[in-house]
Amino acid sequence: MSNFLVILFCLFAGYLLKERKIVRADGFKSINTWIVYIGLPATSFRYLPGLHWDDRFLLLLLAPVFILLGAIVFIKLLQRRIGFSRRTAHTLMLVSGFSNTSFVGFPLVASYFGDKQISWAIISDQMTFFLLSAVGTVIALKGTAGNGKNISLADLCRRVLSFPPLWGCMAALLLPRFIDLDPLQPFFAQLAGTVSPLALFSIGMQLSFSFYRSEIFAVGLSLTYKLLLGPAFLLLLCYGFGMKGQIAQVAIFEMAMPNLVATSLLLQQFNLNAKLGHTVIGLSILAGLGSTWLFYQVLVFLL
Repeated sequence: MSNFLVILFCLFAGYLLKERKIVRADGFKSINTWIVYIGLPATSFRYLPGLHWDDRFLLLLLAPVFILLGAIVFIKLLQRRIGFSRRTAHTLMLVSGFSNTSFVGFPLVASYFGDKQISWAIISDQMTFFLLSAVGTVIALKGTAGNGKNISLADLCRRVLSFPPLWGCMAALLLPRFIDLDPLQPFFAQLAGTVSPLALFSIGMQLSFSFYRSEIFAVGLSLTYKLLLGPAFLLLLCYGFGMKGQIAQVAIFEMAMPNLVATSLLLQQFNLNAKLGHTVIGLSILAGLGSTWLFYQVLVFLL
């Protein structure tokens, strides 16, 4: 119960302080710098040492791919029927195809499954970022076709390899083979403990609920896929193939998370419909607190 109070309090505090102009509107950027460069790498060092590869981890890597591909197909089919513009369609693909596997995912995984299972959530988070940096950039670029922008393979590689949590994850898996990091665990635990409250506070500062009436349908479609249809199809697929246990539960649970806040960076960089994207992200975080509880109940029952 305390974890949920922390989640709601941090979200509300960030939103309220921004609305009251007590903090700068772009103050979340400084908070995100701490999280990305210090908090998330420390989280890897806190939970990943001692983790040994298990073939069941493949599901943690493939689940984000499934959700992203599903979002692309889902929106493309609807684009033909409803007549979304290219710009709107690719905006919806981005915000619908990526899960908030760390900022919201880590505290919720800890709440429902326990702190130790965050090590599995980290695997999903790294794959999510890889897809966002590579495939997400291509989706954004195609959404603004004809604007003169061009992203080379070298640019895509640079985006992926310049992400500090990726290096933190790799170091946390490799260094314990040569160095005993156990004496530093209290240090990593303290730093990792800053991620959830600061990340949620940052998200609260970025929440936006203003949108055009004409976009209500698009918002509803994105939320329906991200919070219900996408993870539900993944759940049925895993159930059909007999994939059970906590690893499968965490993999699916992470895909039922709200929309990824970081997609807003691509929306702004490539001049997509950022207003629509921010609305979807903000509403998904509030709705996701309820939908993830529902998915947890179903996951425990079926898997």
